[in-house]
Amino acid sequence: MKKARQILIDLGLFIGVILGVFIIWQLFMPRPNQIQKTVISTRTSQKRINTKKQKTLQLVAIGDSLTHGVGDESHKEGYVSLIADQIKQVTNHPVKTTNYGVTGDTSVQIEKRVRSQKSLQKKLSKANIVTLTVGGNDLMTVLQNNFFELNQSRIIAGQKKYQAHLLTLMTQIRKYNPEAPVFILGVYNPFYVYFPEITGMSKAVAEWNKTAQAVADDFKTVYYVDSNRMITRGDGHFVKQTQSLAKMDSTQLKKTLAANENLNPYISPDDHFHPNHLGYQRITKALWYVMDAHKQTWD
Repeated sequence: MKKARQILIDLGLFIGVILGVFIIWQLFMPRPNQIQKTVISTRTSQKRINTKKQKTLQLVAIGDSLTHGVGDESHKEGYVSLIADQIKQVTNHPVKTTNYGVTGDTSVQIEKRVRSQKSLQKKLSKANIVTLTVGGNDLMTVLQNNFFELNQSRIIAGQKKYQAHLLTLMTQIRKYNPEAPVFILGVYNPFYVYFPEITGMSKAVAEWNKTAQAVADDFKTVYYVDSNRMITRGDGHFVKQTQSLAKMDSTQLKKTLAANENLNPYISPDDHFHPNHLGYQRITKALWYVMDAHKQTWD
């Protein structure tokens, strides 16, 4: 009897251990549907990561000859293609660019295109990034008749008009895309290396850029890019000025500048006004510095 009783006790303990293991297994092991959910969740997360990597960014470039890429001897749209390459390299995102740069356009003419061109409006509405070059032609319109004897009151009047036009232009851009970051590139002084003593020109450029900065500050996710300091002073060498240099006609001036060793290395030797490919690389560097600082707005 005692032996039979001991056997029953041992059997009960064994069954109890088995039950205990089973209960623990039931409590802590994941159900088949939980495993499936985990797999699905992992795949979904991976899919999201892959989707982010493959997301194509839409970059719409609006503006004047700098957006068009005039002066770029590589004929690859100046800074527009360069900044697209920079974005791809750093973020792994494909970038699709649409270039609405028109040589010679002032702020008024650019605003008119944004207001009237349906294709531009459609692209703008889908943009993840917008770049804008504007103001250089507005400034040259003010300066063209009195470059060597700058009229300060005329410059101030021109600046006020430019500010009003730029505000209208930005309002139009925001009408079609309220969220995408807009990067406004400042103007530069292409003549500083040749005429550093004409300080009025440098002051006018500085005031034009202050206007762009002020307008940018009036809008959400609009940023000013200081391309002036990257281009204006070249490599620090200046053409020796003479009184005759200032009095030359355009043909004589062009010939004299072309023969001089100390040209601005970032300005095209074809017109001594627009950036060359090296200059556009410098502008791209300034643009990327600001874009990278506000990456959360477009990535």
